[in-house]
Amino acid sequence: MKIAVVGAGLMGPTIAMDSIKSDEVKEVLLIDIDNERLDKVRTKFGNPWKLKTVAQDITDRHGLVESLRGYDVVCIALLRWLNVEVMWGAIEAGVDVVDLSGPARKDWGNITKAAEKADVTIIPGCGLEPGLTEMLAAYGMDILDSITAVDIWCGGIPLDPRPPLDYKIVFGGPYLPLRPGMVKVIKDGEVQEVKRYTLGDPVCFEGIDRALECFYDNFPETLYEVEKFKGVKRCTGKTVRYLGYCEKVRFLDECGLLSMEPIESKGRKVVPFEIFSKIIHPKVLFEEGEKDITVLRVVVEGVKDGCETFYTFEMVDFYDDDRGVTSMAKTTSYTAAIVARMLGRGEIAEKGLVPPVRVVRGNLFRRLLRELAERGIYVIETLTTKSSL
Repeated sequence: MKIAVVGAGLMGPTIAMDSIKSDEVKEVLLIDIDNERLDKVRTKFGNPWKLKTVAQDITDRHGLVESLRGYDVVCIALLRWLNVEVMWGAIEAGVDVVDLSGPARKDWGNITKAAEKADVTIIPGCGLEPGLTEMLAAYGMDILDSITAVDIWCGGIPLDPRPPLDYKIVFGGPYLPLRPGMVKVIKDGEVQEVKRYTLGDPVCFEGIDRALECFYDNFPETLYEVEKFKGVKRCTGKTVRYLGYCEKVRFLDECGLLSMEPIESKGRKVVPFEIFSKIIHPKVLFEEGEKDITVLRVVVEGVKDGCETFYTFEMVDFYDDDRGVTSMAKTTSYTAAIVARMLGRGEIAEKGLVPPVRVVRGNLFRRLLRELAERGIYVIETLTTKSSL
């Protein structure tokens, strides 16, 4: 099969590297607008014969379609506001898609109709989170008879945290992932909104000695694709950081530095968050030689054979010193690369825009876990049962 990868930032090269190593893949195309970035990737990989690179502006639809023609699957490793451009190009080129993030919900209907008409499969949100977290939750729900709650914790943190935030941008992009406001959770069977940075609860993971905390994030609504989820009483998504992160973010927000509303300064309109981002970005940019950790926990609570049962999945993953690959790139990109080859083999037949929880289930998901383990990414499963109800 032939795999294309769009985006040569922090994630795309790892997808390309994993694809190159597969005996099933005869050619890998890496597309990016920056020729210098592509040259660096080629040099780092040792100029493998399987790898082709093309400097391409993805907003040039004709050029993008011509670059993608003849490939079986394209993996999108771009900032979210750019990925839809590639999806439309892939649909026109007749190429299946695996996307690390996903389009805005308002675009799902049109993309689905066009993809179905073109006989194309698009799998959005197929990295770590979104992606592996939801698939683990679906796997746990498939095993239990009925579901009471699903709770998810996930986060990427620096191995050596430093001020001012004890955080580094491990996913790429020019902005810190700071989004004050309301997020969705399910409490008492109802969807409710809570403030994102109000939790600050402590959380522990084996092998990490420093104190951690978590804050609310949106629960993954793709879980509604799993029939058993529809009666769930509680569902939360939580992001993990080092202790003190929430307090610092709340302080910045209260100072108005995270506001997207323009203000006037010396006769000009400026956006506080844009100015803050320019100042903070050099201090939180993940640099060469730095290392990271990725943590994940998914707890599915319900009933199995008449007993209250908890199915827990946990992962603590570290920077890969041998390959020089960040933990976030490993856990995100390897997941996408493995699913892309499932598509290339024809093992996922459904067309249109299909979340991974709908199509990477059962044996396919168990294979995904095995292949992640072969790459040194281990998800530990624990089943805890209480007395009969």
